[in-house]
Amino acid sequence: MVVARSGRLLLDTGRLYVEDPAGVDAYTPYLPGMALFGIPQALLGRAGDPRIWCAAAFFAALWGAARLSAASRLRGASLPAELPVLTASPVVALPLAVSGIDLPLAGLCCLALAAAGAGRPVLTGAALAAACALKWTALPAIAVAAALLAARAGRRTAVHAVLAAAVCTALLVLPAALLQPREMWRQVFLFPTGRADVPTPASSPLPGRLLADLVPGGWALAAALLLLAGLAVAASLAVRPPRTAAEAADRLALGLALAFLLAPAGRFGYLALPVLLVVWARTTARPARTPRIVARSRHLLVPSGRTGR
Repeated sequence: MVVARSGRLLLDTGRLYVEDPAGVDAYTPYLPGMALFGIPQALLGRAGDPRIWCAAAFFAALWGAARLSAASRLRGASLPAELPVLTASPVVALPLAVSGIDLPLAGLCCLALAAAGAGRPVLTGAALAAACALKWTALPAIAVAAALLAARAGRRTAVHAVLAAAVCTALLVLPAALLQPREMWRQVFLFPTGRADVPTPASSPLPGRLLADLVPGGWALAAALLLLAGLAVAASLAVRPPRTAAEAADRLALGLALAFLLAPAGRFGYLALPVLLVVWARTTARPARTPRIVARSRHLLVPSGRTGR
């Protein structure tokens, strides 16, 4: 409903956010890119249900990530057989049926990490920008993808990807920020963290939420713990950067899990994203294995007298 309303507002008024929202249903806690998934319903009616287009974006991004991962292993490698299992798992199937909002974000994060693992800085930056234009929770993916690119292709390549991501994100987000700065700040940042006038419905009893509700000064304490966790993950990227897309997915999953657990407001459902990243890392993005049988067979086929070659 929220995504569909944003798309309709964008077409009718050029704005994304309801001015001075009175109730929780009037808030839009997403960045401007999410409104694009609401435009089809404004044009097509029920056939344009945002869940359909969120699913399409997720499948397209995951397919692209699988192709990149397959191409980085062996020439002629096909898509992994586990891909249908991943998309049919509860961490995907449930949000697919209920809302689908986090699926494009998850797919774009996988695509960005796969592109970084394949040494594709432009594609990495584009995927990161698209993810960051949907929800600001995608920002940690920039640091992880940059660390992976730096380890595989050098720091200059990583810097190019980060700059591309920053410029493209700014182009997607700045128009709405300049048009409705007050509402974007209130609805996109204050509301999800429990600092807006209207309480957020994201109130699962996670550690950060319990601290914010039950301990004096708990909101600041939860925010401090969240910051420390982010610094710890950032330090791990500097000390031991990931060298494969699978390692990067694990590191991003760890950072996001800590963020969702320690945030002053959150839902259990948010943890589906790090779970999906971990599962993806062990299926589609698993590292290559040396084909020993092929190597031995080639050795046996070397004719006698030509072993020097």
